[in-house]
Amino acid sequence: MSYRLDPALPMSEALRRVALAELDIAHTALATKADRHTGVHSARKCLKRLRSLLLLARPGMPEPVFANLTTRVASIGKGLAAARDAQALIDAVDKLERNTEQGGGDVPIRSMRGWLQKRRQAAEQNLERSTASEAMRRLLELRPALTALAVYPDDFGPLAKGLERCYRATRKSFKAAFETDEADEIHEWRKGVQHHWRQMQLLTPCWPSELFARADDSRSLSQILGDDHDVAMLIHLVSTPTMTFGSPEDTTAFIKRCRKRHKALRKEAKVRGERLFVEKPGPFTTRIHAYWTTAAVGADRPAMQPPQRQDNVVVFGDARTGRAGQS
Repeated sequence: MSYRLDPALPMSEALRRVALAELDIAHTALATKADRHTGVHSARKCLKRLRSLLLLARPGMPEPVFANLTTRVASIGKGLAAARDAQALIDAVDKLERNTEQGGGDVPIRSMRGWLQKRRQAAEQNLERSTASEAMRRLLELRPALTALAVYPDDFGPLAKGLERCYRATRKSFKAAFETDEADEIHEWRKGVQHHWRQMQLLTPCWPSELFARADDSRSLSQILGDDHDVAMLIHLVSTPTMTFGSPEDTTAFIKRCRKRHKALRKEAKVRGERLFVEKPGPFTTRIHAYWTTAAVGADRPAMQPPQRQDNVVVFGDARTGRAGQS
């Protein structure tokens, strides 16, 4: 798989190789007219992987460069969202029907599925007319900027900072999600989990057995949280005053069915999250940095030494920060 950073390369070159490979995959996927739906899904995944890579490398990049790249990548992905989002909600209706007991909410399920299928067809028609070609054009325009992608210093140091920043934010989002049990907070945590999953994929070569397992666990958690988000979207859709998918009694039964599914998904997500994010940000980052340093040395190239703990500080190169073990 191309979405791996190579410890044998200077970090900037390794980042460029991955970024350009994702760009090419996305463009090829959109150019394949035989299955637009699959192509859009593949292209959006590439764009999400690019955003996770940029977040990891952010501390080694000028902030205006980072902001420009992430804005452009996100904008291309947003333009492709309509067709995929409609299909995702159809899948969510199907999963809800499979994973909850019958006896209530069946009328809205049938009515909503039909409405969503029409919405998907309209989005796919628009995709054929202009959206796919516009996205391909913008992907090509992005290539020169990704060809110039670089971090300073040209080693793992900036990525260690980026990893710690992302991990810390995701860990905090996890706590907030289960303190409030609000759909928005859980969705915010989901975005952090997705970045963590992809960043573990990027770093897997430094210790494949451990980080592959961690990436796989993060992916599974991301899917659970994605299902939770989709159920929340179904509740929002059926609760919209201008939308009618059944009688008030049917709607109430459907929402009850959704709430039951929420409860099961969030219970499983909490258990997985507690295991995945049990380690504090400082020790976690120090350990991954040490893995990368060892892998880079083994690949016969010089590498920056991992951060060393000194009393109440952690040193990343010349930068000193507060105790990284604090959450």
